[in-house]
Amino acid sequence: MEEVLFLLLDALISGIILWLAAKITAVDLSLGETVIAAAVAALVALIPTLGWVLSLVALFTLLKKFSGASIWPDIILMVIVSRLVSFAAVMALGGV
Repeated sequence: MEEVLFLLLDALISGIILWLAAKITAVDLSLGETVIAAAVAALVALIPTLGWVLSLVALFTLLKKFSGASIWPDIILMVIVSRLVSFAAVMALGGV
C-alpha cells in the first residue's frame, strides 16, 4: 500500500513539474496529460533492470503524442527544464 501511495505522489509531483516546464518551454500540454505521462513512466520504471530506460521511452512517447511537439528540441528541452526545476525545488526545501 505504501508503494502505491509513493507512486501516486511521484506521478502527481512529476506531472506538475513537467507541466510547469511545458509552460516555460512553450510546449502545449495540459496538467492532466503531464500527470498521465508521469504516472505511466513511474509504473514502467518499476520493471526490474530495464525499467528506467523503458520509462524514458514511455515518457517521451506520451509527451510527443499529447503535445504533437518534436522530440528535439521541444520535448527533450522540456524534460531537462523539469529536472532543473525539481533540483531547484529540492535545494530550496533544504536539500532533502
